[in-house]
Amino acid sequence: MSESETRSEPDPNTQTILSVMKTYPTNEVAIIGCHAAKMSRKNCEYDLLVVSKDPTPMKFVRAGDSYAEIVFKNESELRDADPELAASLARAVALRDNALLLGGTIATCERRFEENCGTAAESRLASSLKALGRVDALAGQDPAEADFWLTSAAIDFAESEVYSSLVVPSPSHLFGQMKRLSKSKPTGFEEWAEASAFSLASRTSCENRLDGVAIVYDILETTELDSVMSLRLGRYRSEDAIAVVRAKAEELLSNMETIECFSFLGIEGVKTILDLYALQCHRLRMEPDYSNVLGVLASGKDRIISEEILRGLGFVRKTEMVRAGADALRSAISTLARKM
Repeated sequence: MSESETRSEPDPNTQTILSVMKTYPTNEVAIIGCHAAKMSRKNCEYDLLVVSKDPTPMKFVRAGDSYAEIVFKNESELRDADPELAASLARAVALRDNALLLGGTIATCERRFEENCGTAAESRLASSLKALGRVDALAGQDPAEADFWLTSAAIDFAESEVYSSLVVPSPSHLFGQMKRLSKSKPTGFEEWAEASAFSLASRTSCENRLDGVAIVYDILETTELDSVMSLRLGRYRSEDAIAVVRAKAEELLSNMETIECFSFLGIEGVKTILDLYALQCHRLRMEPDYSNVLGVLASGKDRIISEEILRGLGFVRKTEMVRAGADALRSAISTLARKM
């Protein structure tokens, strides 16, 4: 193949973006996420925002080995964006903006970036503290459930810390973001690492977490959904959804970024388990009981996953380790709260 022919080959990422632009030829489109923030890796998908009048669940598209995740928002959701979306929009890159909606929204979000980051940080910190309360109640009686909520509390804490530093968190970059912050200012990095059980991170534990996440994705992809759940969980309805997760995890492992991979898959594990729990509660017409998420999913006649899957996801810490991680995180939460 000649050099000129090589140069003429379309870039896979460009092909992916063009595919989305052609699929939605009259919609406003923007790049958000880690590509807009210029911190993407090779296998990071493009996060594309499409303005749509109709409620539409997230979708994935693929061109070769390149992926894009499409987030649909209507005009009112953009004009009155929640703080986390608004913080992300401040770094957005408009690709098509015929009605000038995106330009005005991005400008507004840029002006209010610090305010939105502060509000998002406070919200995430409150969520972390709430999850930590569940850990305290469960640690002595249900170590796996307590471990799950400690992992959730650690994720919320890290995102709060990142937001408070005027940075938008990204799941597959969170460990790197926290590590960089810890070099420039005092943070709760060590306490967060203990609460997140990074001492258990290895290639094997990452592979086990990936297998567990893939199983939960498969259940969410293949279980029949009504219109309510389709809107909330539609992102799982494509086999490309888990392919994106797998590509990121494999790239991180190939680059010897084991802890980042373990962190990312922990976030995926918590998120997918909570989504599966929401589906189960909806199917069984039961009110959520967040002190027994894993119990509902993995025990009784209506169970839909096994305890082995939960072990694969890494919710295996003994009571003593969970309590030590909770104590460490509580100290970090208190320190961060005083800074706000």
